[in-house]
Amino acid sequence: MKKILIAGLVLLIVFVIYLANMDKKVYYLTLGSSVTSYGDNINGYPFYIKNYLDDKKVLEKFVDNYTKKDYRISDILDDIKNNKKKNYGGKTISLKNALIKADLVTISIDSNDIFNKLNGNIITNDIYNYVDELANNLEKLFKEIREYCKEDVVMIGYYNPYYDNYQATEVIEYLNKKYKEVALEYNVEYINLQNEFNGMIDELTTDTLPSEKGSKVIADLVIEVIDKKVFEA
Repeated sequence: MKKILIAGLVLLIVFVIYLANMDKKVYYLTLGSSVTSYGDNINGYPFYIKNYLDDKKVLEKFVDNYTKKDYRISDILDDIKNNKKKNYGGKTISLKNALIKADLVTISIDSNDIFNKLNGNIITNDIYNYVDELANNLEKLFKEIREYCKEDVVMIGYYNPYYDNYQATEVIEYLNKKYKEVALEYNVEYINLQNEFNGMIDELTTDTLPSEKGSKVIADLVIEVIDKKVFEA
């Protein structure tokens, strides 16, 4: 009996040591629009998140070269299906491989497309139909992403630069609602910036793009998710 107790104690100690030394490194991949990600400043929200992970000494790798200007949902989907390859630090990384390795993925979709349809235009049912089409494409994108990435995915939603136009505001509310519904279905954390930027849009954006302060606000919202889902998991 004594030998069994000693053996059990040894196993318990080994298990505790294992838990204490588990690899908690975070492979961070950011996808989507560089315009939305970086706004009117060089260091957009992905770099604030990278620096946060760096400061906590848990950053394994930061892959941000799958962002570009005017990156739409369909563009990301095509890149994944085609397994687009890019050079990172002298090595070629395929997008599917990056998704498989990623512990954290953030996604930003170009906002200019929908903003241009709202800016000074008469709001018709065609715009709502367009939003429905975007939501259908988003579902296809999340389904494709979940084929490869089983870890935490965070999507950055839309804010409302046309807060003085109630019709445009209703369209963006509808868009965020539709996107959030799709995100929940695929266990994707959706950050609705319309709520977070409300009443501070002039301070947090510049010409409808996130300002430096706006980028920090977005980063802080993602970091809240990281603290909850990555570090407390």
